[in-house]
Amino acid sequence: SSGINAESQSVLFSFSIYKTSKYFTDSCAAMIASKVYVPMNFGKHLRDSPTHNTLKLHTSKGGEVFASSVILSFNSPVIDHVTTTLHMTSVDMLEFSEAAVQVFVDAAYSGTAEGITREIFRDINKISHVFEMSWLEGKCVEYFTHLVESVKQPSYRELKFLLEEAGYVSEHLKKQNLLTLAIEKIENLGYKQEFLKKYLKDAEKLSINELDIPAVMATLR
Repeated sequence: SSGINAESQSVLFSFSIYKTSKYFTDSCAAMIASKVYVPMNFGKHLRDSPTHNTLKLHTSKGGEVFASSVILSFNSPVIDHVTTTLHMTSVDMLEFSEAAVQVFVDAAYSGTAEGITREIFRDINKISHVFEMSWLEGKCVEYFTHLVESVKQPSYRELKFLLEEAGYVSEHLKKQNLLTLAIEKIENLGYKQEFLKKYLKDAEKLSINELDIPAVMATLR
Protein backbone atom coordinates (compact mmCIF):
# COMPACT_ATOMS: atom_id res chain seq x y z
CA SER A 1 0.00 0.00 0.00
CA SER A 2 1.21 3.55 -0.79
CA GLY A 3 -0.41 4.90 2.34
CA ILE A 4 1.39 5.61 5.58
CA ASN A 5 0.69 3.04 8.25
CA ALA A 6 -0.28 3.90 11.80
CA GLU A 7 3.22 3.35 13.17
CA SER A 8 4.77 5.68 10.60
CA GLN A 9 2.11 8.28 11.29
CA SER A 10 2.89 8.04 14.98
CA VAL A 11 6.61 8.56 14.33
CA LEU A 12 5.94 11.53 12.05
CA PHE A 13 3.56 13.02 14.59
CA SER A 14 6.10 12.58 17.40
CA PHE A 15 8.82 14.17 15.26
CA SER A 16 6.53 17.07 14.46
CA ILE A 17 5.81 17.56 18.14
CA TYR A 18 9.55 17.42 18.87
CA LYS A 19 10.35 20.05 16.25
CA THR A 20 7.54 22.28 17.48
CA SER A 21 8.61 21.83 21.10
CA LYS A 22 12.29 22.46 20.28
CA TYR A 23 11.40 25.56 18.27
CA PHE A 24 9.25 26.80 21.13
CA THR A 25 11.98 26.09 23.70
CA ASP A 26 14.71 27.73 21.61
CA SER A 27 12.47 30.70 20.89
CA CYS A 28 11.67 31.12 24.57
CA ALA A 29 15.35 30.86 25.49
CA ALA A 30 16.26 33.47 22.88
CA MET A 31 13.43 35.72 24.02
CA ILE A 32 14.44 35.40 27.67
CA ALA A 33 18.09 36.08 26.84
CA SER A 34 17.14 39.16 24.85
CA LYS A 35 15.31 40.54 27.88
CA VAL A 36 18.11 39.98 30.39
CA TYR A 37 19.93 43.17 31.30
CA VAL A 38 22.83 42.99 33.69
CA PRO A 39 23.55 43.76 36.42
CA MET A 40 20.57 41.75 37.64
CA ASN A 41 19.74 40.04 40.92
CA PHE A 42 19.34 36.41 39.88
CA GLY A 43 19.10 35.36 43.53
CA LYS A 44 21.94 34.72 45.94
CA HIS A 45 20.26 31.51 47.08
CA LEU A 46 21.25 29.91 43.76
CA ARG A 47 24.96 30.18 44.58
CA ASP A 48 24.84 27.11 46.83
CA SER A 49 22.83 24.92 44.46
CA PRO A 50 24.82 21.97 43.03
CA THR A 51 22.07 21.52 40.44
CA HIS A 52 22.57 24.97 38.94
CA ASN A 53 26.30 25.44 39.53
CA THR A 54 27.87 23.14 36.95
CA LEU A 55 30.76 25.36 35.82
CA LYS A 56 34.01 24.86 37.71
CA LEU A 57 36.41 27.80 38.05
CA HIS A 58 39.98 26.86 38.97
CA THR A 59 41.70 29.55 41.04
CA SER A 60 45.20 30.08 42.43
CA LYS A 61 46.57 27.71 45.07
CA GLY A 62 44.33 24.86 43.91
CA GLY A 63 41.08 26.60 44.79
CA GLU A 64 37.76 25.86 43.10
CA VAL A 65 34.60 27.93 42.77
CA PHE A 66 31.42 26.57 41.22
CA ALA A 67 28.94 28.73 39.34
CA SER A 68 26.08 28.66 36.87
CA SER A 69 27.39 28.93 33.32
CA VAL A 70 24.10 30.59 32.34
CA ILE A 71 24.28 33.36 34.91
CA LEU A 72 27.95 34.03 34.23
CA SER A 73 27.29 33.99 30.47
CA PHE A 74 24.68 36.71 30.84
CA ASN A 75 27.33 38.84 32.54
CA SER A 76 30.43 37.89 30.58
CA PRO A 77 30.68 37.40 26.79
CA VAL A 78 33.96 35.56 27.39
CA ILE A 79 32.30 32.99 29.65
CA ASP A 80 29.45 32.78 27.16
CA HIS A 81 31.91 31.92 24.39
CA VAL A 82 33.88 29.28 26.27
CA THR A 83 30.74 27.52 27.53
CA THR A 84 28.27 27.94 24.66
CA THR A 85 30.63 27.79 21.69
CA LEU A 86 33.57 25.79 23.04
CA HIS A 87 31.38 23.65 25.36
CA MET A 88 33.87 23.89 28.22
CA THR A 89 32.69 22.86 31.68
CA SER A 90 35.61 24.42 33.55
CA VAL A 91 37.66 27.59 33.24
CA ASP A 92 41.19 28.22 34.51
CA MET A 93 41.43 31.44 36.51
CA LEU A 94 44.73 30.45 38.11
CA GLU A 95 46.03 34.01 38.24
CA PHE A 96 43.33 35.03 40.70
CA SER A 97 42.66 34.18 44.33
CA GLU A 98 39.70 32.04 45.32
CA ALA A 99 38.32 34.94 47.35
CA ALA A 100 38.39 37.27 44.34
CA VAL A 101 36.80 34.71 42.00
CA GLN A 102 34.06 34.11 44.57
CA VAL A 103 33.32 37.84 44.67
CA PHE A 104 33.24 37.86 40.86
CA VAL A 105 30.67 35.04 40.92
CA ASP A 106 28.67 36.65 43.73
CA ALA A 107 28.51 39.89 41.75
CA ALA A 108 27.12 38.05 38.72
CA TYR A 109 24.44 36.42 40.86
CA SER A 110 23.46 39.46 42.93
CA GLY A 111 24.02 42.30 40.49
CA THR A 112 26.03 44.15 43.14
CA ALA A 113 29.71 44.63 43.91
CA GLU A 114 29.43 44.51 47.69
CA GLY A 115 32.40 42.20 48.15
CA ILE A 116 35.13 44.46 46.74
CA THR A 117 37.81 45.24 49.30
CA ARG A 118 41.26 46.81 49.19
CA GLU A 119 42.86 43.38 49.51
CA ILE A 120 41.25 41.95 46.38
CA PHE A 121 40.61 45.12 44.38
CA ARG A 122 43.43 44.41 41.91
CA ASP A 123 42.18 40.90 41.20
CA ILE A 124 38.53 41.93 40.85
CA ASN A 125 39.40 44.79 38.54
CA LYS A 126 41.51 42.55 36.32
CA ILE A 127 38.95 39.71 36.31
CA SER A 128 36.21 42.10 35.19
CA HIS A 129 38.53 43.39 32.45
CA VAL A 130 39.73 39.98 31.22
CA PHE A 131 36.23 38.48 31.21
CA GLU A 132 34.67 41.66 29.80
CA MET A 133 32.20 42.08 32.65
CA SER A 134 31.87 45.77 31.88
CA TRP A 135 29.41 46.75 34.59
CA LEU A 136 31.66 45.25 37.29
CA GLU A 137 34.65 47.05 35.83
CA GLY A 138 32.65 50.24 36.20
CA LYS A 139 31.96 49.37 39.84
CA CYS A 140 35.70 48.95 40.37
CA VAL A 141 36.24 52.48 39.09
CA GLU A 142 33.53 53.71 41.49
CA TYR A 143 35.19 51.87 44.38
CA PHE A 144 38.60 53.31 43.57
CA THR A 145 37.13 56.80 43.21
CA HIS A 146 35.57 56.42 46.65
CA LEU A 147 38.97 55.46 48.09
CA VAL A 148 40.56 58.51 46.47
CA GLU A 149 37.87 60.85 47.76
CA SER A 150 38.16 59.44 51.28
CA VAL A 151 41.75 60.71 51.59
CA LYS A 152 41.33 64.19 53.08
CA GLN A 153 44.83 64.75 54.44
CA PRO A 154 48.28 63.77 53.06
CA SER A 155 48.91 60.16 53.99
CA TYR A 156 51.89 58.48 52.38
CA ARG A 157 50.56 54.99 53.12
CA GLU A 158 47.13 55.64 51.58
CA LEU A 159 48.45 57.53 48.57
CA LYS A 160 51.10 54.90 47.92
CA PHE A 161 48.43 52.22 47.82
CA LEU A 162 46.31 54.24 45.40
CA LEU A 163 49.25 55.05 43.15
CA GLU A 164 50.48 51.46 42.97
CA GLU A 165 47.03 50.07 42.18
CA ALA A 166 46.51 52.74 39.54
CA GLY A 167 50.00 52.12 38.16
CA TYR A 168 49.24 48.41 37.82
CA VAL A 169 46.07 49.16 35.85
CA SER A 170 47.96 51.59 33.64
CA GLU A 171 50.79 49.15 32.90
CA HIS A 172 48.90 45.87 32.60
CA LEU A 173 45.38 46.83 31.52
CA LYS A 174 46.45 49.87 29.49
CA LYS A 175 43.95 52.21 31.15
CA GLN A 176 44.99 55.60 32.50
CA ASN A 177 41.83 56.76 34.28
CA LEU A 178 42.74 55.49 37.75
CA LEU A 179 46.29 56.80 37.50
CA THR A 180 44.92 60.23 36.61
CA LEU A 181 42.71 60.17 39.73
CA ALA A 182 45.62 59.17 41.98
CA ILE A 183 48.02 61.76 40.55
CA GLU A 184 45.43 64.54 40.82
CA LYS A 185 44.76 63.62 44.46
CA ILE A 186 48.49 63.82 45.31
CA GLU A 187 48.82 67.15 43.51
CA ASN A 188 45.64 68.63 45.01
CA LEU A 189 46.93 67.80 48.49
CA GLY A 190 50.16 69.65 47.69
CA TYR A 191 52.07 66.50 48.52
CA LYS A 192 53.78 65.61 45.23
CA GLN A 193 57.39 66.44 46.08
CA GLU A 194 57.25 64.94 49.56
CA PHE A 195 55.53 61.85 48.26
CA LEU A 196 58.05 61.39 45.46
CA LYS A 197 60.94 61.72 47.90
CA LYS A 198 59.56 58.99 50.17
CA TYR A 199 58.57 56.80 47.24
CA LEU A 200 62.06 56.83 45.77
CA LYS A 201 63.49 55.97 49.17
CA ASP A 202 61.14 52.97 49.48
CA ALA A 203 61.88 51.88 45.93
CA GLU A 204 65.45 51.07 46.89
CA LYS A 205 64.19 48.32 49.20
CA LEU A 206 61.58 46.74 46.92
CA SER A 207 61.58 45.06 43.53
CA ILE A 208 60.20 46.58 40.34
CA ASN A 209 57.43 43.98 40.29
CA GLU A 210 56.30 44.95 43.78
CA LEU A 211 56.05 48.64 42.98
CA ASP A 212 55.38 48.74 39.24
CA ILE A 213 57.86 51.61 39.18
CA PRO A 214 58.01 52.17 35.39
CA ALA A 215 54.32 53.05 35.06
CA VAL A 216 54.27 55.14 38.23
CA MET A 217 57.50 57.06 37.86
CA ALA A 218 56.93 57.94 34.20
CA THR A 219 53.86 59.86 35.29
CA LEU A 220 55.32 61.52 38.38
CA ARG A 221 58.52 62.86 36.81
